Amino acid sequence: AVVSTQSGHYAGSSEDKGTPFSNVKLLGASTLVAASIFSSFFDDGGKSKEDTLKKHIGMCTMHLHQAEPHFAKPHFDQAYELLKDDLDRTKETPIPNLRIAYLTDQLGNIALQLECYKEAINLYMATINGFALNGIERSNRTVTELFLKIGQIYAILGEYKLAEMSFLHCVGVTTLELSKSDEPKNPKVSTLAGLAYEGLGKVYLSMNLPENALNMYKHAFQFAGALFDPNDPQIPVLLNDFATVYEALDQYDMALEKVENAIEKAKVANQAALPSIMCNKATILLFSGDLISARSLYEELLQTCLRIQDYETIREINANLKILKEKERLQSECLAE
Repeated sequence: AVVSTQSGHYAGSSEDKGTPFSNVKLLGASTLVAASIFSSFFDDGGKSKEDTLKKHIGMCTMHLHQAEPHFAKPHFDQAYELLKDDLDRTKETPIPNLRIAYLTDQLGNIALQLECYKEAINLYMATINGFALNGIERSNRTVTELFLKIGQIYAILGEYKLAEMSFLHCVGVTTLELSKSDEPKNPKVSTLAGLAYEGLGKVYLSMNLPENALNMYKHAFQFAGALFDPNDPQIPVLLNDFATVYEALDQYDMALEKVENAIEKAKVANQAALPSIMCNKATILLFSGDLISARSLYEELLQTCLRIQDYETIREINANLKILKEKERLQSECLAE
């Protein structure tokens, strides 16, 4: 998947430990209070709706923390139904106050954890609309973060053009803010920009546009270098992504150089990512034509993954071993001739 807890991390970006996404509060408290008071005149029965939403969100959160998504889902469904008018807004729909908008965002995060991706997109879009109706601009940092989440979900769903549009919005807003030379660079804005560039890199790689992907990853790596300690866990993940892009460009020497760097960094900073990075190295060897080295590494890694029960990497190894076996067969036939 395009979004993962390994590659979507960016230090300090997650408030909920079960998800790689963050939940940054809006800026400008006095403006928001005034908007909230004004919008309350248009909120018919909003307090009851707000209290019910809070109850269901609380129950969802409790069950998710207890690893009981099957108990959280009914509460999510009821909360989602409560927001039906906001999700399918007409001219007659009352303007939601900001408290409802914040709760809609929280429910979107729950939808993401429940892997209800389409519902999450609907909730995040409703949050953006709720903010807009309360006078909050699309360039606001929290709105930018919502677009980042939407882009990441679209990427998971394989809707790459929609993901690209969302990420490009984030890049446009963040780079504009960072370009203001008279203001110090805000690390939160730099984090959003780095994540957006990384997202674009993954999307372009999935769209078979490796040249575009390479350019985006270079930007992402620049932000990572400025934001992170050299031993941050994100660094080997980005280096591994670089290797994948170079492999797609058939630049196997560069791919092997990047993946070796990623392995060395992961040994120190991110051992959890080490099996997938080692698997990527074996795959690069496979497609570079070094079948002997690829098989040796796959077989050694398979034993390690069986021992640590890394089933995702095991599936990838087994799939690539089938490709390797076919390449070995073709190579044997060529030698026989």
